[in-house]
Amino acid sequence: MKETLTAQPIQLEVFVTQQNQRNGIKRRIEINSFAALVLLAVTLAARPAIATSYISAEPIPSVEIVGDSNLDKILGIGYANLELWSNRLLNDCHIVDNVIDTLKANRAISTVKSSNTKFLVAAGGFEAITDPSYVFTIQDSGSNAVSQADVDVLSNALGYVLNQSGTAHFSPDNPKAYAFSLDYAVVTFTGTLTGEEAKEFFDFLGTIDPALWSGTFAVFTQIDFQNSSTNNSMLFLKPAATKQKLIAGLSTAASETPGATYVTLNRHGQPTTAKAGVAFPGNDWIAFPAGDEYLAIFANPSSSLLDALAALRQQHLRAVENLLNAIDNKNVKVDVYLKNQFQCPQ
Repeated sequence: MKETLTAQPIQLEVFVTQQNQRNGIKRRIEINSFAALVLLAVTLAARPAIATSYISAEPIPSVEIVGDSNLDKILGIGYANLELWSNRLLNDCHIVDNVIDTLKANRAISTVKSSNTKFLVAAGGFEAITDPSYVFTIQDSGSNAVSQADVDVLSNALGYVLNQSGTAHFSPDNPKAYAFSLDYAVVTFTGTLTGEEAKEFFDFLGTIDPALWSGTFAVFTQIDFQNSSTNNSMLFLKPAATKQKLIAGLSTAASETPGATYVTLNRHGQPTTAKAGVAFPGNDWIAFPAGDEYLAIFANPSSSLLDALAALRQQHLRAVENLLNAIDNKNVKVDVYLKNQFQCPQ
């Protein structure tokens, strides 16, 4: 590989094109919107009310880490291959488990456990780009709750290890949680929702209102909203556009997409928004190449904690380098590498 994985003072410019037609999204299941709402209400009524927080942290590194050309190469292999790479890092290399175990072993967190925290690869979109992300569903209420402090720590640690410019964590149930509150709206789909289908809907939304797709802070996360058994919802945080534009554009996109239902409604059954408590930890890798802004979450970190997290970060960088080498290898297709030749970095 000719380019090294070091911070480069170059800003990423994303050139995007609108999708062709509003009828480009086709889903196999169609259902009347009213029936979908009734089904959703019945399902939720049967489940206990548990407040939930979510974390979204992508394994694809920041442009400040890999540079424009390398990031373009990575994004160029397509969502399906990126999803496969993300899953192999998650399930074969246990990159997320290792972060959690490191934090626990060094007493940086104490309330995160398998009974209140789950995570998987799901879709996350930001300013016209949809990538696979590690999305956490975290119980943050009741006797088995994860503390807000531990959510903050975990979100920052993931951003550091995964070489991200920023992560996100939010609570749709508590607008006072975390750094500040922000409007959100949710679209839920019948059955299951794949990451590629979430990407299609986000792209389709851009044909209705580009400000909700490629505009400043246009963002969504694929989640298991309201304790759903599948990650069949997309939560959209309000971008720089107005709340009214978010409601109008998103409700229109949902109404024109078979199987999609805008579920954030007021007491009259009309589309509205709700408030979530949110935080967006981040690090400027140009100004702070050692990740100091992420690491500031630790009050008095031990050398063993910092060394262990740094080692995990280097493992992630080696995984990225291996992926870039595979992309440059003209003798083996990337999907073949990911399925048959992928190895976890040591």
